Amino acid sequence: MNINKLRIFHEVFVTGSITRAAERSYVSQPAASKMLANFEDEIGYKLFVRNNGKLIPTDEALYLHEEVYGILQGVNHLEDSIKRAKNSKTGRLRIATIFGPSYQFLPELIAEYMKANPGVDVSLHLSGCSAIRQGIASGQYQIGLVDKAQSSSKHDSVAFDLPCYCAVPKDHPAAQLDVIHPNDLLDLSWITLDSENATTKALKRIYAEMGLPLNRTLEVHTTIHGLSFVNLGMGATLVDILNFRYFDKVFQLPNVVLKPFYPSIVEPLEVLTSNLSPLSGLAKDFYDALIRKLEIQTQLPPDTKHASR
Repeated sequence: MNINKLRIFHEVFVTGSITRAAERSYVSQPAASKMLANFEDEIGYKLFVRNNGKLIPTDEALYLHEEVYGILQGVNHLEDSIKRAKNSKTGRLRIATIFGPSYQFLPELIAEYMKANPGVDVSLHLSGCSAIRQGIASGQYQIGLVDKAQSSSKHDSVAFDLPCYCAVPKDHPAAQLDVIHPNDLLDLSWITLDSENATTKALKRIYAEMGLPLNRTLEVHTTIHGLSFVNLGMGATLVDILNFRYFDKVFQLPNVVLKPFYPSIVEPLEVLTSNLSPLSGLAKDFYDALIRKLEIQTQLPPDTKHASR
């Protein structure tokens, strides 16, 4: 299948004219007519009928054009990539992440990276941990951010513990404290992630060790859902330090106050890459910037490191 024939078919489909199709394809009209006729001979049916001097697509052409247009888009993208690669530092970066880092942390880092590397195409995918791990192992993604789990023979990983803050309604007495403790929330329900989440398990363990009842009435899938319920006065939730740092910038939730929580709870985060194939130079640059920023952003401010009562 000749790509030039597909282009002529597309241009005739769009313009209704062999003459205009030839001009837009930078070929002569006889050459364009011949390519279209050859294409029709190859596929075995007519693509256009003439009506009042204009070429009208047949039903078969209407059906075929969507596929042809997709092919042409892919070819054009490939040609552009080849041209850019000849003259600049280009490539593609494929990242997959769980929800938490996607709110602002990763978009901000990716924006900085793309400004420094304008020829790079970046794709950011949100998915579950299992799918991300499989995607890294298969080469679908180059870098993945997941909840920390057991080591794997298919992955290299760097682990971080993200300290958590407590989000409470601003009219609750705990919102006035420097540090919130479980005893300060006995009249407030907890809004947590699922029972298998590390932060939920840690919260249950702390309450059990202190002999306190854990009033857990709402289970949510993401931090933003938990914060939305807190904003409605429905209870308290935990927020990792990455989303804490971007809270004012990202979340328009005027009824939420974030405070340090003690005993401390951390949310585990793991940065994955494949140990079967090395990162490209561009991907390695982003990976190094990601690790540096996580090392900085996950550090608690000095006045909250030893919070206790």
